[in-house]
Amino acid sequence: MPRIPGLGWYALAGSVFLAGLALGGILVWRFVAGFEPAVRFLAPGEARVSVAVPGDQVIWHEHRTVYQGRGFNVDATMPHGTRYRVQAPDGSAVAVETQSGMSSESNEERSVSVAHFAASSAGVYRISVEGVTDARVMAVGPNRAWPIMKLAGELFLILVLAFCSAMAIGLYGFLRTMAAPGAAASGEDAQGSLRRLAGLVYGLQAASMLVGVTLFAGVIVNYLRREQAAGTWLESHFTWQIRTFWWSLAWGVLGIATAIVVVGIFILIGSGVWFVYRIVRGWIELNEGRPMYAAK
Repeated sequence: MPRIPGLGWYALAGSVFLAGLALGGILVWRFVAGFEPAVRFLAPGEARVSVAVPGDQVIWHEHRTVYQGRGFNVDATMPHGTRYRVQAPDGSAVAVETQSGMSSESNEERSVSVAHFAASSAGVYRISVEGVTDARVMAVGPNRAWPIMKLAGELFLILVLAFCSAMAIGLYGFLRTMAAPGAAASGEDAQGSLRRLAGLVYGLQAASMLVGVTLFAGVIVNYLRREQAAGTWLESHFTWQIRTFWWSLAWGVLGIATAIVVVGIFILIGSGVWFVYRIVRGWIELNEGRPMYAAK
């Protein structure tokens, strides 16, 4: 069976992406496994809530639900004069702030947040709801809004890094195979092969405005075949492309680092215009068969 060129690099790229998926799955599993179930109780009344991890705790009003075999379907707004009291494990009072805006739905159950408090230490907290005339179902549990947002951000970052890394490795394997000496078709001279590779790099640089990883793929080709281009008119194009990469990277980093101030935005805009100019000018000179005399 013939060996597929670059197969090892493709296998490595696939392994990197799968490793990213596996890491994301582990994070999700740990997040779900670490859920602290909410403690439910009837108001007016009180409940004791065991807090394992300090943090923000939310008091929910389950206005449409079933509790202890009894159905509840009341107005989502708590009656005027409702009071929420929280006692810390050491017996001290904990400040409670009213809160609204968060809601939770599952099947035919509906809940809204009505208050929250900061559990500064682990232990058993005593929560009471007073001033309610009709029975209502309450629940107390950790605020999962920020942890969920944090998890989503971590998953996004992991998947993007895994995808970009896999793409970069796969492209490296492909371009290394393509750029290897002798990879040109039979009967075509080495200079023709280098010219096509220079055109490919300009194309990869242009594509990087949509898929950033192709910019790195292009500079890989430059470094792999720069020695073969030495002494030919195409050497200036390879130098032009390499310097385009490094200067674009430098200006991009500087622009992002200063984006918090107005000057960073202008740096990024100017860098983008300069980047397009370098690609267009280089492409024109290459198609005309001329070297880049000012390969700066």
